[in-house]
Amino acid sequence: MGIFSSARKAGFTLIELLVIVMILAILTSLALPQYRRSVERARVAEALTMLRAVSDSCERLAWENAKDNCGAAVSAGVATFKKLDILAKGSFVGNTGLKTENFEYTMQTNNTVTAKAVKGDYSGAVITFNGKDFTCSTSGLSGEAAKACTVWGASTWNE
Repeated sequence: MGIFSSARKAGFTLIELLVIVMILAILTSLALPQYRRSVERARVAEALTMLRAVSDSCERLAWENAKDNCGAAVSAGVATFKKLDILAKGSFVGNTGLKTENFEYTMQTNNTVTAKAVKGDYSGAVITFNGKDFTCSTSGLSGEAAKACTVWGASTWNE
């Protein structure tokens, strides 16, 4: 067999490789947004669980200290994140705040607990829990952050 032989060697041609790369690029461009949405929803699921845990723990602490509710315990200085019977990775912000990787949680004197997103496209969006219902707020935000409640699936939280 010489240099100008017509026998074909095993392998892929450049065109075949380009087609495969293009197919992979198209599949990736379709899957990536859905993946990012799933990651955001997982972050929010963590926040919702944390909000409920903080609220329940604060109510127990209020009851143990003869306060009417969590808000009254926060007002009296009885309820602080350091006194709650929950474990959370993060750093304390004052007495009634806790900052984690994705959210900053705050116990309010009006008997609610809030989580403000501090990371990613949706930073600034706020989730509030009043002991019964979750609400989502993006007021004053623009761009991707204004879409947070829709991406997080806020309409299904209270059903």
